[in-house]
Amino acid sequence: MNHHDLFITRLEKELEQRNMTMNGLAKISGVTQSTLSNMVNRPNAVPRLDTMYSIANGLGMTFTEFFDFPPYNQRPDGSSAAKQRSKWEELGNALTPEERERVRRILMGNDKGELK
Repeated sequence: MNHHDLFITRLEKELEQRNMTMNGLAKISGVTQSTLSNMVNRPNAVPRLDTMYSIANGLGMTFTEFFDFPPYNQRPDGSSAAKQRSKWEELGNALTPEERERVRRILMGNDKGELK
């Protein structure tokens, strides 16, 4: 499957899950109906990044969330970025609020990480 087909398949799946039409997406995303039609019907049509961003935003998703499916979330070694993120979220949920705050400060560069 090529990138165009992957993009269209994802778009159609998201529209179906929301019981939304292309026309409805056009209204809430700010992307014209003709642009959406061209993207779907012309396999050579390459949407601009800002257009894809607007589509994702119209679907209530971030750009990253929209493309969070194979093969786009697969690493060269075959591992899944989504699975890795899930493991980190699980670890984060096991932390106390104080530990979460400390990790946040360390990641933001506001903590030297010294043990007390």
